[in-house]
Amino acid sequence: MHHSEHDKLLEHPWILRTYAPVYVMRFPQDPDDSTLDMLCAVRERWARHARHPCAWVADMSQLTAMPSAKQRRTFAEHLARFEPHDVAWNHGSAIVAPNALVKGALTAVFWMAPPKFPNQAFSTFEQALAWARDQLARSEVAQASR
Repeated sequence: MHHSEHDKLLEHPWILRTYAPVYVMRFPQDPDDSTLDMLCAVRERWARHARHPCAWVADMSQLTAMPSAKQRRTFAEHLARFEPHDVAWNHGSAIVAPNALVKGALTAVFWMAPPKFPNQAFSTFEQALAWARDQLARSEVAQASR
């Protein structure tokens, strides 16, 4: 199945598929627990079917408060469950972390669930998207040369 067929499984208000196979998670100003739980479930369902190279941009630039301890734990647990897909298929996660608040949340989540895939933080969405696209393109060149 081509990635676009699996993309239908990524239906969530925080996920943009515009740049697929670079996927964007755009966190809102004040995420609520139930929508975060739904985001995790949607991504995990997609990961069970999507067997293709991809990259992610986690845009946390709209966050205005530190996610709660429960939310940080929820997302760290999600990343641990999502890890087999990330290790096999994720060629890079770019995180838009424009301020100390977001960088602190990112540090807390990655402390609980250290990523095993390339990742980097950026100040702007444009920088993050460019890096994610570059990571994906590099992986495709590497695969083609094998």
